[in-house]
Amino acid sequence: MIMIIVIKMNPGDPNHMKLPVTALLAVLLATPALAEDSPPPASDDRPASQAEVKALAEEIRRLKLELSTPDAVTFGSYAGMGPGASRAHLQPKGLSIGGYGEVVASFATDDRGAWAAVNRLVLYVGYRFNDLITFNSEIEFEPPDREWGIEMAYVDFNLAEPLKIRVGNVLVPVGFLNENHEPIFYYGVYRPHVDRYIIPTTWNQIGGGLYGDVGPLRYKAYAIAGLDVFGSQSMEAASWIRGARTGEFGPARTWAGVANLNVDVGPATFGGSFYGGNAGQGYRTTTGELVAPWVLLGEVHALVAWRGLQARAILALGSLSQAGTVSEIRNLLPQQYIGSRAWGGYVEAGYDLLTLAGSSMSLTPFFRFEALNPQAAVEGAGVLDPTLDQRVYTAGVDFKPIPQVVVKADFSAVASVAGGTLSQWDLGVGFVW
Repeated sequence: MIMIIVIKMNPGDPNHMKLPVTALLAVLLATPALAEDSPPPASDDRPASQAEVKALAEEIRRLKLELSTPDAVTFGSYAGMGPGASRAHLQPKGLSIGGYGEVVASFATDDRGAWAAVNRLVLYVGYRFNDLITFNSEIEFEPPDREWGIEMAYVDFNLAEPLKIRVGNVLVPVGFLNENHEPIFYYGVYRPHVDRYIIPTTWNQIGGGLYGDVGPLRYKAYAIAGLDVFGSQSMEAASWIRGARTGEFGPARTWAGVANLNVDVGPATFGGSFYGGNAGQGYRTTTGELVAPWVLLGEVHALVAWRGLQARAILALGSLSQAGTVSEIRNLLPQQYIGSRAWGGYVEAGYDLLTLAGSSMSLTPFFRFEALNPQAAVEGAGVLDPTLDQRVYTAGVDFKPIPQVVVKADFSAVASVAGGTLSQWDLGVGFVW
């Protein structure tokens, strides 16, 4: 189709020199639209060739990668994190949405009664901009405490396999469960006592640093905001430094460092970590005296995964300087004094019986023994509480109809050197998506 456009200009118009250019632009812009509105020639009614169909399918695939979550998601672990948290790093590009949750019910054998709850509900949102830059986040709702929280929100810069940079709200790389705390990873309905009351899982702080792989060696080294033993959360002898976590929002007047190393040797992994930092956040007494307590926490661990067998062991040791002063400032009673030393460890093993039948499902009986004391020593007027020197026995079974869903049942007994035992039955279901 040929278009003839006649443009009349008035020589007396001061804008007459601009008009031809404007008209020309209008014609150029309108031409593609007019071409699209024109009926296609009869030859376009022919069936699409295989090459054209293949090109169209490839374009649709590319757009889905850039604008939405892929239909097929690869589940795996990236840099020690759980499968759900790893999705943003494992997909080729674009938005990723995942999460996990757990519903539990417990029945005590004493007068504590029974209770049930949606224990956690978590949403992962991430975006992989390109091969160099990835954003990842974890937003958690804990119904028993009616609390919302941001458990991680960071940006990764993937410079090279041995050298990557992570900046933001990061998970502190200490122990087995702090970075991988999804319910399909650990045995039993509840997380081990050591991972709750010695290593304050889940533990996240603002900061950043380096991580990467060098052959079989994996490392992380972060500088992060320090704990706050004088913060708004309560400090309890039974949970040691758990109440000092500041998470996604808190003071950053004092800082800490943490380093983590792991090495793979055949079906086994050996590793450890060390954390150290000032937990005072610049606190001063009424007389102006600066109080600067330091937290030191180290742990070593080992894991073996061979065929249907999986076994873990961990030992953690920690100290809090000026623990007596901290307890006095927080007006704690002598038996409530925060421990100047704390320790804990456990060994556990489980065997997937369905591997013997070659099934894709798993049925894993397990047993775990823990020993811990968050108040191994006290300072000043403090008095040791023997009920906190505990031994925990947990036996149960985990069933996974698919790798992302687990149904759990267990029996646990907590005994202390003071005498007496608290025991309960637990049921739970967990999922990752």
